[in-house]
Amino acid sequence: MEFVIEKMLNSEKLEYYLRLQVHYGNSSVVPIDASDIRVLNIKKLSGGMTNNVYSFLLRFITGESEHFLNLVLKGYSEKVGLWFKVSYPDEEVRKHIREYDTLQALQKIGFPASKVFLCESDSFFLGYPFLIMGQETVIQESISDINSFADTLASLHNLEVEKLGIKSLSFPEDRSDFVWHRLRCLKQFINETKHYGFLKKNFDYAINWLESNAKDNTCPKYCLIHGEYHPGHTLVTNKNRLTVIDWESATIGDPAFDVGYAYHMVKLMCNEKNSNSGEMAAKQFVSEYSKNFQGDVHRRLEFYKVVGILGVAVVVSSWMSNPLEANKLFGRKALARALVFPFFRSSFFVKRWMNADFLVSCLQYSQDFIQTTLRQ
Repeated sequence: MEFVIEKMLNSEKLEYYLRLQVHYGNSSVVPIDASDIRVLNIKKLSGGMTNNVYSFLLRFITGESEHFLNLVLKGYSEKVGLWFKVSYPDEEVRKHIREYDTLQALQKIGFPASKVFLCESDSFFLGYPFLIMGQETVIQESISDINSFADTLASLHNLEVEKLGIKSLSFPEDRSDFVWHRLRCLKQFINETKHYGFLKKNFDYAINWLESNAKDNTCPKYCLIHGEYHPGHTLVTNKNRLTVIDWESATIGDPAFDVGYAYHMVKLMCNEKNSNSGEMAAKQFVSEYSKNFQGDVHRRLEFYKVVGILGVAVVVSSWMSNPLEANKLFGRKALARALVFPFFRSSFFVKRWMNADFLVSCLQYSQDFIQTTLRQ
């Protein structure tokens, strides 16, 4: 797993960078006549795995007026992740470029996504590439309105991706290209990471099932997909608008992938004390999405449910099979669970951690889903 430098964002370095952009007329966030640029109130919002996210207050003066902007800086690893090692020819593999190009295109048409100002690929300034984006006032960090969550995804998939002109993303060559590309990514990730034997057995079984069914799940029409669409990647702002964040996995592909992936994430994240609540929310999500999407994903949905949960499971499994890695990423509780997980192969014991540890519950859920769906 790649890591972004863990040091706190340095305000002096960021101020120097912003002044330089103003000097050369490259800044879209600070006016060219701005002076006395200051970076204040830096706070780390999230990070540690593949990127770090900070909020900060930008202060500057134009004429006799003092201005303040609430901004977000997202830093990225320079390493190419395993998922992007299998990429389309000529497609951009740097996550910050993909996210920047996607956000710019969505910004132009008014799609509810973060407003992006600057993209910097040179790690000279802060030690890693980064984006600077606007920070909206958030009234809720995860959605409770499943219909809004589903409608927003349908709106994304209804966009005419050809007209968006996202230069860093490439179209699959034909109707079967995306499905085989996803399978190559999954197989390579499994082969290049470590897993407990009893987990890998299920992973290999799922891969074989997917390969035998891939030819029947080609895509009639490609669109822009988010790649990791789930409640944690949406925010409700003070205008009661659902805003979608974290577009670094965006690509041009089958909309059924987003729906299949989100189905599981809704089911897991809405599963609180009543196990049926997650199932009901997931079904409601699919139903509402289908009403608004100008196409049909139902024929391919079961296939991409397997693709979606398998992708999550192999990543989590690679962490759980390496207790030191789990500790580095998620702390002592994850270390303890990683150490005992191989001895608690019964779902009865593992499910006692449901809602207390998302990693364990997700991994057990994936095993149950693979076995009940594919081995029935």
